[in-house]
Amino acid sequence: MTEIPLYEQVRQSLEGSIASGEYGPGDKLPGESTLAARMGVNRLTVRRAIEELARAGRVQSRQGSGTYVAPAVTRLPVSQSLSTPSLVSGITEQLAEHGHSYEDVLLKASRVNQPQTNMEFGLPPGPLWRIDNALVVDTETWMWSSSWLPQELIRDPRQHWSPVSGLYGMLLQDRSELIPLWRSFSAEAATAADASTLRVKPGTPLIVRDGLTADEDGNPILRVTRRARMDRVSYVLRY
Repeated sequence: MTEIPLYEQVRQSLEGSIASGEYGPGDKLPGESTLAARMGVNRLTVRRAIEELARAGRVQSRQGSGTYVAPAVTRLPVSQSLSTPSLVSGITEQLAEHGHSYEDVLLKASRVNQPQTNMEFGLPPGPLWRIDNALVVDTETWMWSSSWLPQELIRDPRQHWSPVSGLYGMLLQDRSELIPLWRSFSAEAATAADASTLRVKPGTPLIVRDGLTADEDGNPILRVTRRARMDRVSYVLRY
């Protein structure tokens, strides 16, 4: 029988203390030296155990302050309809229904003029916008997206961005509906950019949703890659 590594034993002990309520959400854990002495291990073992707990979202390390028990995980089951054209209100309405506040934050908007990008993403020829935005829920970033679309479809998002309706709201100003053509889902490890934006450790599991969206006439106009924290979001596909 394989012996459980020492750091895993420490992790399980701390996990048990959190689960039992000995340390509740927002409580500060004892320092590494204190925990090491209490458990009869060295500080490196405790540090590894805490890193594993942080990776799982159970604790949060604050630079210069210490390690704190994370708030209870709230995973929002985002419903993604496969049979209706409605795309805009889905996530934001579900957030509001669950009592969350949110803000759609524009991170960057840049002009792209690379025909290869249009071909790769199935978009019509011509200059594109690339728009990076993040959904901040209760002051915590849950997901962020990169979108590509023809520049002619919207005004400069850097001047006309809405933190409530975001990109889809801008697109719907001049058209009646948006139609999903396809969606794909995968799991990936967080990159350095993900870690910086979502405030997670590099390598943390993420849900990645890619998709192509058309206008009311069925013409592809929008390619989106959305990267979401797996400990905050799950997708429910409804047919």
